[in-house]
Amino acid sequence: HEGYNLYQCASQGRNPFWGVREISRYWVSPLYTHTSLWEAPSYLFWICGNRAYTRLPGDWAGSCTIGIIKPAFFMLPKNFENELGVPL
Repeated sequence: HEGYNLYQCASQGRNPFWGVREISRYWVSPLYTHTSLWEAPSYLFWICGNRAYTRLPGDWAGSCTIGIIKPAFFMLPKNFENELGVPL
């Protein structure tokens, strides 16, 4: 689609994001990939529909994007009182 900057990697063994400067900088070696898997950079995930993966099989086919997952919760320290100060 002309309104989106979509990238397709048709060649096997090549990182699909190697030519996207803003993303390829997160990989240690963006031109090198394992033939058996596609590993996401540290702290990033392959997000495919409702699921997220740290690595995909090398022969995987489908639509995914690389991204960050931000959980919708927070943790309190152990010494915190049993109250938050607001009703839940």
